[in-house]
Amino acid sequence: MSKSVSIDEFLQRVASQPEGNTWSAIIFPQPDYQQLVDDLNDSLTIFAECEVGCISGKIFANDLVEQIVNKNEDYLILGTFESWDNHQWFQLDCQRSKLMRKRGVVLVLSPESAKAMFSYAPNIASWLGFRVFNFLKDTELLSIKERQARLESLREWSGLTDTQVIEMAEAQTLPLDPEYAEWLVLLERGDLIEQ
Repeated sequence: MSKSVSIDEFLQRVASQPEGNTWSAIIFPQPDYQQLVDDLNDSLTIFAECEVGCISGKIFANDLVEQIVNKNEDYLILGTFESWDNHQWFQLDCQRSKLMRKRGVVLVLSPESAKAMFSYAPNIASWLGFRVFNFLKDTELLSIKERQARLESLREWSGLTDTQVIEMAEAQTLPLDPEYAEWLVLLERGDLIEQ
Protein backbone atom coordinates (compact mmCIF):
# COMPACT_ATOMS: atom_id res chain seq x y z
CA MET A 1 0.00 0.00 0.00
CA SER A 2 1.48 3.37 -0.96
CA LYS A 3 1.79 6.21 1.53
CA SER A 4 0.91 9.84 0.89
CA VAL A 5 3.86 12.21 1.17
CA SER A 6 4.71 15.82 0.45
CA ILE A 7 7.65 16.60 -1.80
CA ASP A 8 9.62 17.60 1.31
CA GLU A 9 8.99 14.23 2.98
CA PHE A 10 9.91 12.40 -0.21
CA LEU A 11 13.19 14.29 -0.51
CA GLN A 12 14.05 13.50 3.13
CA ARG A 13 13.54 9.82 2.35
CA VAL A 14 15.77 10.05 -0.73
CA ALA A 15 18.52 11.75 1.29
CA SER A 16 18.49 8.89 3.81
CA GLN A 17 18.50 6.06 1.24
CA PRO A 18 21.57 3.88 0.81
CA GLU A 19 23.55 4.52 -2.35
CA GLY A 20 23.24 2.00 -5.16
CA ASN A 21 20.34 1.59 -7.60
CA THR A 22 17.49 2.59 -5.29
CA TRP A 23 14.21 2.95 -7.18
CA SER A 24 11.19 4.93 -5.94
CA ALA A 25 7.85 5.85 -7.47
CA ILE A 26 5.59 8.83 -6.99
CA ILE A 27 1.99 8.40 -8.05
CA PHE A 28 0.59 11.75 -9.04
CA PRO A 29 -3.08 12.00 -10.04
CA GLN A 30 -2.85 15.34 -11.87
CA PRO A 31 -2.84 15.12 -15.68
CA ASP A 32 -0.12 17.77 -16.00
CA TYR A 33 2.74 16.98 -13.67
CA GLN A 34 5.67 18.52 -15.51
CA GLN A 35 6.02 21.01 -12.65
CA LEU A 36 6.51 18.11 -10.21
CA VAL A 37 9.20 16.62 -12.47
CA ASP A 38 10.94 20.02 -12.70
CA ASP A 39 10.77 20.51 -8.92
CA LEU A 40 12.12 17.00 -8.33
CA ASN A 41 14.96 17.57 -10.76
CA ASP A 42 16.05 20.75 -8.95
CA SER A 43 15.59 19.34 -5.45
CA LEU A 44 17.07 15.87 -5.99
CA THR A 45 20.32 17.42 -7.12
CA ILE A 46 20.59 18.93 -3.65
CA PHE A 47 19.19 16.12 -1.50
CA ALA A 48 20.81 13.18 -3.31
CA GLU A 49 24.01 15.20 -3.76
CA CYS A 50 24.54 14.04 -7.33
CA GLU A 51 23.70 14.89 -10.92
CA VAL A 52 20.09 14.21 -11.92
CA GLY A 53 18.68 13.65 -15.40
CA CYS A 54 15.14 13.37 -16.77
CA ILE A 55 13.82 11.04 -19.45
CA SER A 56 10.33 11.14 -20.93
CA GLY A 57 8.43 7.89 -21.43
CA LYS A 58 6.97 9.20 -24.69
CA ILE A 59 9.16 6.67 -26.50
CA PHE A 60 9.22 2.89 -26.85
CA ALA A 61 10.59 0.79 -23.99
CA ASN A 62 13.68 -0.29 -25.95
CA ASP A 63 14.53 3.35 -26.70
CA LEU A 64 13.98 4.26 -23.04
CA VAL A 65 16.37 1.51 -21.93
CA GLU A 66 18.98 2.74 -24.42
CA GLN A 67 18.66 6.30 -23.05
CA ILE A 68 18.92 5.06 -19.45
CA VAL A 69 22.07 3.08 -20.30
CA ASN A 70 23.68 6.06 -22.05
CA LYS A 71 22.83 8.72 -19.45
CA ASN A 72 25.79 9.87 -17.34
CA GLU A 73 23.78 11.22 -14.41
CA ASP A 74 23.78 9.18 -11.20
CA TYR A 75 20.05 9.67 -10.58
CA LEU A 76 17.22 9.68 -13.12
CA ILE A 77 13.61 10.84 -13.12
CA LEU A 78 11.41 8.91 -15.54
CA GLY A 79 7.90 10.10 -16.35
CA THR A 80 5.12 10.47 -18.94
CA PHE A 81 4.17 6.82 -19.39
CA GLU A 82 0.50 7.41 -20.24
CA SER A 83 0.93 6.18 -23.84
CA TRP A 84 2.51 2.89 -22.75
CA ASP A 85 0.54 -0.30 -23.19
CA ASN A 86 1.06 -3.60 -21.38
CA HIS A 87 3.63 -4.71 -23.97
CA GLN A 88 5.87 -1.67 -23.33
CA TRP A 89 5.91 -2.31 -19.57
CA PHE A 90 6.68 -6.00 -20.20
CA GLN A 91 9.56 -5.02 -22.55
CA LEU A 92 11.02 -2.70 -19.91
CA ASP A 93 10.69 -5.41 -17.26
CA CYS A 94 12.54 -7.94 -19.45
CA GLN A 95 15.52 -5.59 -19.67
CA ARG A 96 15.78 -4.89 -15.96
CA SER A 97 19.42 -6.06 -15.79
CA LYS A 98 20.42 -3.12 -18.01
CA LEU A 99 18.82 -0.53 -15.74
CA MET A 100 21.36 -0.39 -12.92
CA ARG A 101 22.15 3.18 -11.81
CA LYS A 102 24.86 4.52 -9.52
CA ARG A 103 22.27 6.05 -7.21
CA GLY A 104 18.74 5.42 -8.37
CA VAL A 105 15.60 6.24 -10.29
CA VAL A 106 12.35 8.00 -9.48
CA LEU A 107 9.33 7.01 -11.57
CA VAL A 108 6.62 9.66 -11.78
CA LEU A 109 3.44 7.79 -12.62
CA SER A 110 -0.25 8.46 -13.06
CA PRO A 111 -2.51 6.02 -11.18
CA GLU A 112 -3.23 4.26 -14.51
CA SER A 113 0.48 3.95 -15.35
CA ALA A 114 1.22 2.64 -11.87
CA LYS A 115 -1.47 -0.03 -12.21
CA ALA A 116 -0.04 -1.14 -15.58
CA MET A 117 3.50 -1.23 -14.21
CA PHE A 118 2.53 -3.34 -11.19
CA SER A 119 0.60 -5.71 -13.46
CA TYR A 120 3.09 -6.11 -16.32
CA ALA A 121 6.51 -5.20 -14.88
CA PRO A 122 6.74 -7.30 -11.68
CA ASN A 123 10.55 -7.16 -11.55
CA ILE A 124 10.56 -3.36 -11.69
CA ALA A 125 7.79 -3.34 -9.06
CA SER A 126 9.94 -5.55 -6.81
CA TRP A 127 12.76 -3.00 -7.03
CA LEU A 128 10.37 -0.35 -5.74
CA GLY A 129 9.27 -2.43 -2.77
CA PHE A 130 7.78 -0.10 -0.15
CA ARG A 131 9.16 3.05 -1.84
CA VAL A 132 5.90 3.87 -3.66
CA PHE A 133 4.30 7.13 -2.60
CA ASN A 134 1.14 9.03 -3.43
CA PHE A 135 1.83 12.69 -4.02
CA LEU A 136 -0.94 15.17 -3.40
CA LYS A 137 -0.40 18.64 -4.79
CA ASP A 138 -2.03 20.22 -1.75
CA THR A 139 0.77 18.79 0.43
CA GLU A 140 3.59 19.96 -1.80
CA LEU A 141 5.00 22.49 0.63
CA LEU A 142 5.50 22.47 4.35
CA SER A 143 3.11 24.66 6.26
CA ILE A 144 4.61 27.75 7.91
CA LYS A 145 4.40 25.99 11.28
CA GLU A 146 6.13 22.84 9.92
CA ARG A 147 8.80 24.94 8.22
CA GLN A 148 9.52 26.84 11.46
CA ALA A 149 9.66 23.58 13.43
CA ARG A 150 12.15 22.10 10.95
CA LEU A 151 14.27 25.26 10.99
CA GLU A 152 14.30 25.17 14.79
CA SER A 153 15.48 21.55 14.80
CA LEU A 154 18.25 22.45 12.34
CA ARG A 155 19.34 25.34 14.58
CA GLU A 156 19.45 23.03 17.62
CA TRP A 157 21.31 20.36 15.64
CA SER A 158 24.04 22.74 14.43
CA GLY A 159 24.15 25.44 17.09
CA LEU A 160 24.03 28.05 14.30
CA THR A 161 21.57 30.81 13.46
CA ASP A 162 19.90 31.40 10.09
CA THR A 163 22.10 34.47 9.57
CA GLN A 164 25.28 32.48 10.26
CA VAL A 165 24.25 29.79 7.77
CA ILE A 166 23.56 32.38 5.07
CA GLU A 167 26.88 34.13 5.77
CA MET A 168 28.78 30.83 5.60
CA ALA A 169 27.02 29.94 2.34
CA GLU A 170 27.93 33.33 0.86
CA ALA A 171 31.55 32.81 1.93
CA GLN A 172 31.41 29.23 0.55
CA THR A 173 32.47 27.82 3.91
CA LEU A 174 29.25 25.96 4.66
CA PRO A 175 29.74 22.21 5.29
CA LEU A 176 28.46 19.92 2.53
CA ASP A 177 25.98 18.05 4.77
CA PRO A 178 22.55 17.82 3.08
CA GLU A 179 20.96 19.38 6.18
CA TYR A 180 22.59 22.71 5.30
CA ALA A 181 21.23 22.57 1.75
CA GLU A 182 17.77 21.84 3.18
CA TRP A 183 18.21 24.77 5.59
CA LEU A 184 18.96 27.17 2.73
CA VAL A 185 15.94 25.87 0.79
CA LEU A 186 13.69 26.39 3.83
CA LEU A 187 15.02 29.95 4.08
CA GLU A 188 14.26 30.39 0.37
CA ARG A 189 17.95 30.89 -0.32
CA GLY A 190 18.52 27.82 -2.51
CA ASP A 191 20.49 30.13 -4.82
CA LEU A 192 23.38 29.91 -2.33
CA ILE A 193 23.77 26.15 -2.59
CA GLU A 194 27.05 25.19 -4.20
CA GLN A 195 26.60 22.93 -7.23
